[in-house]
Amino acid sequence: MLDWFATTWNEFKSFLWSIVLSVQEMHKDLTIWMFDSILNISRLALEGVDTYFSGLDITSYTSSIPSEVGWFLNQIGVPQALTMIVTALTIRIVLQLIPFTRLGS
Repeated sequence: MLDWFATTWNEFKSFLWSIVLSVQEMHKDLTIWMFDSILNISRLALEGVDTYFSGLDITSYTSSIPSEVGWFLNQIGVPQALTMIVTALTIRIVLQLIPFTRLGS
């Protein structure tokens, strides 16, 4: 009688432990699913923003600059300066979007 009770108790503990592990796995899967959904939504938002800039052609503006003005701008380093400014703004926007940082600072 006592052996049966001990065996049943051990099986019950094993069953409860498997439930705990199952709930833990479900929680982990739910968290990963939510994170994946958020990333998919943000990807769709970025693709939507990309459609607004598809008609913007920067090369048409730069090709209409006279050659003398283009040479002068190149000599004083305007293309390198614009590259640095765009890179700095991009880095600032990315750093501002990290959680627990303030937007607008």
